[in-house]
Amino acid sequence: MSKMKIDDVKIKVNPFTWVFILFLVLAGLYIELIDIILTVAIHEASHYFVAKKLNINMIQIEVFPFGGAAVFDSEIFIRPDLEIIIALAGPLSNAVFIMVLIIVSQIIGTQLDYLIKINVLMCIFNLLPGVPLDGGRALKSVLSNFIGLTRANNVAVKISYVLSLLLIYGSILMIVNGNKNYVLIAMAVFLIISARNERKLSEYFNLRDLIYKKEELFRRGVMNVRTIAVLENQKLIKIINCFLPLKYHIIVVLDKNLKEKKRLTETELFDFAIENGLYLPIGEILSKVK
Repeated sequence: MSKMKIDDVKIKVNPFTWVFILFLVLAGLYIELIDIILTVAIHEASHYFVAKKLNINMIQIEVFPFGGAAVFDSEIFIRPDLEIIIALAGPLSNAVFIMVLIIVSQIIGTQLDYLIKINVLMCIFNLLPGVPLDGGRALKSVLSNFIGLTRANNVAVKISYVLSLLLIYGSILMIVNGNKNYVLIAMAVFLIISARNERKLSEYFNLRDLIYKKEELFRRGVMNVRTIAVLENQKLIKIINCFLPLKYHIIVVLDKNLKEKKRLTETELFDFAIENGLYLPIGEILSKVK
């Protein structure tokens, strides 16, 4: 996986991207390759500049043939609204570029059909509600306000799998009808691999959010509180998965008679998770610390 650095942003080129580039070069599709590189560059640059405008630092970006997966600093993890804005900036830039290309082609009298088609494809594909696509990240950010980061990400992952199956089915239909276009299969493979990676990281999203939220609380000095009641037989991972962004949680632990046994902050729960792991019942952990 090739690496480079531009303006303090680490750029990684995924091996799948190099295979895609090699395929285009061997096929002699040099103009098409330049059009794709230009389209991806505009798409990712828009993410970068919008993030910069919102005072969010882009740390790293991994480049795929159909876009990129960016890593931002801590602020975006506790501000889902910012992630929505940054995510949608990419498809919006392609939509604006399409309008510019149409106007330019009419002025100079030159057909720019392929470049326009690539930008239409980039815009539509990245608006699909599956991770790591922009539409999927926006959906995850919206859902996280209601069901928490981990469960929101899991929903987006499942949608990615469904989209992959639909893309494969569409590609098979095209091949059967004599149109040997393998782009849809490549998109499906990209979604499946990326969704699997997101799924593996899913259960750690809330833990990551707890770390950054603690820093944010110290910085702000104030944060809205949300209280949740849990039975003592519930595992830490299930409790943490109920946490919502931009809320500091107070956990009320109840015994089997629904009487209050202990009241904890999410920071204390996080410390328990670090010391005991994610899969012990909260009641068992409390009995150890008495």
